[in-house]
Amino acid sequence: MQTVKTKKKILFLSHDSSRTGAPMVLLNFLEWLKKQNIYDLEILSKKVGPLEVSFRELAVVHSPVKKNILKRGIKKVVSKITRLSSGYKLPSTLSNKKFDLIYLNTIDCLDITRLLFEKFNCPIICHVHENDFTIKAHYPNHFTENNISYITRFIAVSKSTKNNLINNHNIPEEKISLVYELINAEKIKQPTISVKQVKAKLGLANEFIVGGSGLSTWRKGIDLFVQVAIELNKIKPGNNIKLIWVGNIEEEQFRSRYDYESQLLGVNDKIIFTGVVPDVQNYFQIFDVFALTSREDPFPLVALEAAAQKKPIILFDNSGGMPELFEHGEGGIVVPYVDVVAMANAILDLQSETDKISSMGIAASQLVDRFDVNIIGKQLVKEIQNVLN
Repeated sequence: MQTVKTKKKILFLSHDSSRTGAPMVLLNFLEWLKKQNIYDLEILSKKVGPLEVSFRELAVVHSPVKKNILKRGIKKVVSKITRLSSGYKLPSTLSNKKFDLIYLNTIDCLDITRLLFEKFNCPIICHVHENDFTIKAHYPNHFTENNISYITRFIAVSKSTKNNLINNHNIPEEKISLVYELINAEKIKQPTISVKQVKAKLGLANEFIVGGSGLSTWRKGIDLFVQVAIELNKIKPGNNIKLIWVGNIEEEQFRSRYDYESQLLGVNDKIIFTGVVPDVQNYFQIFDVFALTSREDPFPLVALEAAAQKKPIILFDNSGGMPELFEHGEGGIVVPYVDVVAMANAILDLQSETDKISSMGIAASQLVDRFDVNIIGKQLVKEIQNVLN
């Protein structure tokens, strides 16, 4: 009689379920992994968000314990195994579970590595989507020697990310694998509505459109995006250029500052903020070029997605992993770090060269095909198998 081989069981832990880079990478990977049918998958998200519905279509999802319930003391008796001094508690649905491997999708999950290891006693992979500024500014208490001691393998999403782990955080090189970010290239290349419909929605006609995308944060350089608009106006008044930022404007201070200064600087009619949209490819398709204004970004999905739509990328040097992709000048233009004048001039140069935009867009699309989930997914499975073995 042939022995039935039991599939390994993996718990994937996401720091939240928002429509942002790392959770979207995890969702795309899990959608692909589900089709391969090689592991039993379960998911835990530390925070509830809009992607939770999509996660639930793929696997069992363990919802985080609600803080208000904790405060009321409804569950007063909690074992030491499911509790840390930080107060984080695992959902009760995980109480009797066993896993062969735990996969942390960001370093935001490092604060509970001891908890996870003591509870499940299995190897842990940490997928690192963060570079030095983010680690030091947001996760100094997560990225500690004690927490990282429980990690079997780190996966870095760019050379810049890997070098940061080695040089600034003393992670041994032999514990790190380089696997670039992934996108669902087939999906991102197929908008669900027409260019005409999107432009009508935004009140656009025949303007030259510069795209940008991400959270409205200092790291993503949303303020630099506005400065690019100002420089474009200075260099070439009446330039017929519109700048479109796709993403959540979550910082109230930015909104109030922008509303105040944009009037004084004469760019209030130059920039459109779309807010969060479900299918970014619908908006990216109307761009002529994409301006990546991030000060630090390990390997941003938005740039890959724009490139997949055949849009040339203009970006800052020394800003993370994306210059690694465009270092040879194919498909993108790298300008000095946070030099908004240089970025504005690069945009104006492309505005006058339609043929160059087309050729660069094709080159950009060809470059990012190597980051499709069907390719990167296999690389991630190889890393998982190496740890399991």
